[in-house]
Amino acid sequence: ATTTTTLVEATTSITSSLSLSLSPNNPLIMTRETSEALAGPFFGASLFPYLAFLLENQTPKGVTVGFATCLLFVFLSIPAAIAAQVLYGVSLADSDWLHGSAESLLTVTNLVTVIAFRQALDAKDKNLPEPQSSLEYKPMIDLVVVLTVLAGVTAFVPAIMGPEVHTPYLNGFLDLPQGFWESLTGRQEPENALTVPCWIIHISSLVEFLVAMGFAWRWADVVDNPKWKGLTWGLLPLHSSGITACTYHVFYNGIPVLVPLQAFLTCVGNCTAAWASYRIAVSNGWKAPWMKGNDNDTVTSLTPSETTQQEESQSLIGFEDLGDALANDNDYTFLLKLFLGCTLASYTVKYGEVLFDFPFEPSVELGFLVVFVPSALNAFKWYKRSQDPTFEGWF
Repeated sequence: ATTTTTLVEATTSITSSLSLSLSPNNPLIMTRETSEALAGPFFGASLFPYLAFLLENQTPKGVTVGFATCLLFVFLSIPAAIAAQVLYGVSLADSDWLHGSAESLLTVTNLVTVIAFRQALDAKDKNLPEPQSSLEYKPMIDLVVVLTVLAGVTAFVPAIMGPEVHTPYLNGFLDLPQGFWESLTGRQEPENALTVPCWIIHISSLVEFLVAMGFAWRWADVVDNPKWKGLTWGLLPLHSSGITACTYHVFYNGIPVLVPLQAFLTCVGNCTAAWASYRIAVSNGWKAPWMKGNDNDTVTSLTPSETTQQEESQSLIGFEDLGDALANDNDYTFLLKLFLGCTLASYTVKYGEVLFDFPFEPSVELGFLVVFVPSALNAFKWYKRSQDPTFEGWF
């Protein structure tokens, strides 16, 4: 009886706390603590489907390394978030030097995935031998180690120099001189505004992820397995999760409900990606252990006539087609152009939004609009492309 009473009291306490933290007029308006409490279960639950997503399905091995590196980002972000709370009493997103260092690991994930996918596609397109990054895990693991060490340095160096809560990531070396933009516009950014380097991390992650989605779509045609296009669909909620995170920062972290929304989209995206991975594995002949004893189960192979696709337009459809647009570049010039484009976008977002009132007056409705409109357009674009391969899109 005592145990039951204790559980009831604990449940009542949590419910009361959440109720007090929510606006009676709009339940979507909440405190940071409430948003993080709601997000936690979704982030935790999303781990298991992501592990299933990494199921072996004849993916180029370097691509598998890239996707698996996301686990490194997840686990190393935890101590960074704890440090932000313990040292400064803020969320990770409000401490730029910790935030940028942690998020850089997500960029590492997407970067390695894109490079490995790009190398595999290039070999297929040119009828070249498969690259080492497709046949072995080691090349991309080595790259992950190097990039992770560099990311660690960006956290370790400021850590030993007594950083403050808003110490800028990479010392804000790409930011305009302090006070310069304010003198021109008469507007001042909040202290928790992201630096240009931190914005580059976020925007490059979004763009790299879109490029990887485009590569998965192309890989379906290269290996004559349309199930790979299902992976592009499965990754859509994860890209929307990234859009949600960027939207949260555009409003200077002033719409806490976007945090559990991001967590929810991450959980959904990991589930849909896992299902897409399962379908690819089955199409390649894989059977679950409980199916192996059934001799009546046969794998239906796809004939060339069933997989023949109408030639797709070579026009630039969107960021996901940057891989095609820059196909003649080597890996280094490809990454350089990607970096320059993301840098320009970061300056535009960071200093352009100061010219408007909406980032300083956070609106839940507007925040949801910023998330779901591009997400819906992205999904509709892939739908149109699946129906008509010559569709050139709008962005």
